[in-house]
Order: sequence, then C-alpha cells, then structure tokens
Amino acid sequence: MSNSVLRALEILELLSKADRPMALTPIAEQLGIPKSTAHTILRALVSREFLVVSEHASYSIGLKAFEIGAAHLRSVSALDIVTPQLVELTHALGVTSHYAILDATDAVYLVKEDPPGLGIKLASSVGARLPAHVTAVGKASLAWLPEDEIAGHLPADVGTGPGSQLLDGFAEQLAKVRQQGFSVDDGDTAAGVRCIAAPVFNPAGPPGAIGVSYLLGSPLELDAAAAQVVQAAERSTAQLGKRTSR
Repeated sequence: MSNSVLRALEILELLSKADRPMALTPIAEQLGIPKSTAHTILRALVSREFLVVSEHASYSIGLKAFEIGAAHLRSVSALDIVTPQLVELTHALGVTSHYAILDATDAVYLVKEDPPGLGIKLASSVGARLPAHVTAVGKASLAWLPEDEIAGHLPADVGTGPGSQLLDGFAEQLAKVRQQGFSVDDGDTAAGVRCIAAPVFNPAGPPGAIGVSYLLGSPLELDAAAAQVVQAAERSTAQLGKRTSR
C-alpha cells in the first residue's frame, strides 16, 4: 500500500477520535509527517468530501466518511435486532443503553439510546473505542471466549503471565461475570457512573454486549437493572439464531 494512502487513513483515524477540528500543524506533528505532505493529503480528502475545512483552516470528518461508516453499520445485521432492545431498555429503566463489539483490545460502540432530557454524558458516543478490559460491555464480550482468545484482546500488562495464562485478577473477574451472567463497571470507565452489560452471541459476527449506564447513587437497583439487561441480551441472542446466551 502506498505511503499516501496510509497517511490519508492515519489522518482520518486521527480526526475521527478528535473532540474538535484540528489544524494542519498539530495533524502533521501528531502523525510525524511533513506539513507539505499533510496539506496535500488534506486537500485531496476535502475535495472528495471525506473531510471538511472550516474558515479557520481546521479539519474535521466529512459526510463521505460518515456514509462509508454507515454502510458498514447497515451490513451488520445484529444492529437491526439489537436496536429495538436498546429502545425498550431505555424506555423501561430511564437510562442510557448501548451495544458494543470487540475489536482487538477495544470495545467499539455501534448503537446508543439516550432517554429524553439526559443532561450528562453517561456512555461513550457511537463509533468510539474504549479498552475492553475496563468496560462492562468489553468484559461481558470477553467472558465467554476461550481463554487462548481472550489474551489477544487485552493489553500486555493486563493479559497474560508466565505460561501465557490469564493474570489471576482478571481471570477472576471474568469468572464472576460468567457466574452471574452480567458484568459491572462501577466508575472505572467514567467516574461516578455505573455500567451493566450482558453478552449477545452472534454466530455471524464478533462478540458483543448490550449495556446500560446510569449515575452511581441512583435509586435504580443493580439486580433489577441487570435482570432487564440480561433479558434484552438473551432476546437478541435468540433472534440471531442461538438458543441461549450461556
């Protein structure tokens, strides 16, 4: 693959993760490429609508990049099944719900449903990535994988010890997830926010999980919320062709 193509992809990845538009200089500096090269690639991406440029010469993701991402989402049939379950969960519990899948060491958020009037961000945005081993959706996705596959989804300092065995602490966490049928993140991903997730088994796709997020201290009881999350995940799993989620 040509250097120009690789650099164009690196620019798209960088801007997709940025909280705000970025100017030429920080883009070139963060990617370690000459400003003249970066400028040429940025102009090409803008001309094809993969990026947009503001009047202050800052760049952000354009409509064409969104259309390509949306085409991928349309091809993931699990989303058609999972999305109504998220709507139902959010309506029943009054909390944010979401669905994420494993990709390498990350949980990638594909769908999110917020209750009306939500005044605080309680879960990651659609398309965002978070380390799988600290998120409830990530741990729920990992827990039922064969152990030799789990290690490949973990950073080196979390993954394996001598003899390529899962480190005891994390292995115990996953064992608890399997035992109770759901995972919990009490503020590890976002301070003051509890996340609960249960696995969705998709025979035609990567491991994923349905989850909900709400403020710690909320009157919503963990067991009651977890029961509904597990039921939503099991309904999704059944519709995807598996008889049970365990």
